[in-house]
Amino acid sequence: MRITKKAVAGLSALALAGGGGVLVMSSADAAEPPAPAARDAAASIPNTKGAVTNWHLGKGSVYGDNLGPGMVSWFTTVYDGSVHLKGLDADLKNQLGNGKGAATTLAPKEIAKIGGPFATNRTVIGEVKLPGAGTYLVNTSAMFDRKNAGTEGYETPTTETYPSLVLRYGTDEKDAGTIMGSPVSKAGFVELTGSSTKTVTVDGPTTINVYGFGYNEDRSAFGAGQITVSAQVSAVKIG
Repeated sequence: MRITKKAVAGLSALALAGGGGVLVMSSADAAEPPAPAARDAAASIPNTKGAVTNWHLGKGSVYGDNLGPGMVSWFTTVYDGSVHLKGLDADLKNQLGNGKGAATTLAPKEIAKIGGPFATNRTVIGEVKLPGAGTYLVNTSAMFDRKNAGTEGYETPTTETYPSLVLRYGTDEKDAGTIMGSPVSKAGFVELTGSSTKTVTVDGPTTINVYGFGYNEDRSAFGAGQITVSAQVSAVKIG
């Protein structure tokens, strides 16, 4: 039976029957644990498939020199507080991307056409690119501004104009946010602002296109080139 320091700690003597003799043993007499070289030899694991089992891991019998360089690097990465994606299922990998996303600031640009079919008359303002699959919270803010009365190029409005900022994605142009609802100042001295919040779910890297457009109360085309729109768009992954 192997006797270790731990096994005899706290014992002052061990009595052995036989010949009336008494053997006194202190903790200094306990068997020393094997030296590192002996330990490694005793715990060596055959270089065969399936040689490392849960038993080895549970007993602490797997040492650094039992592992290949790649595995040592993997364990070091995990120990250092990082996560190795190869060890995670698809759902957890997806969740690790939460909080990431994309954002863009779009400078003022004239809305070239007012009224008519949106598909053909919209003005491209910019885009934002979603980096990968998942569900994103898309936040958009916009500011519309008509030319000021008395400045070069200003035209006196004959009707109310309702400008819009529209976000679309995918081949079927799903809605990622639409800002519209109030007419812009006729004299141009007061800006019009708005915002939208929308969740979108995509199955891979996706571009959200941002457009400027608008309609007049009298359904005319008046106001083309008179109104600019600027915007900020952010998309944060939430699932």
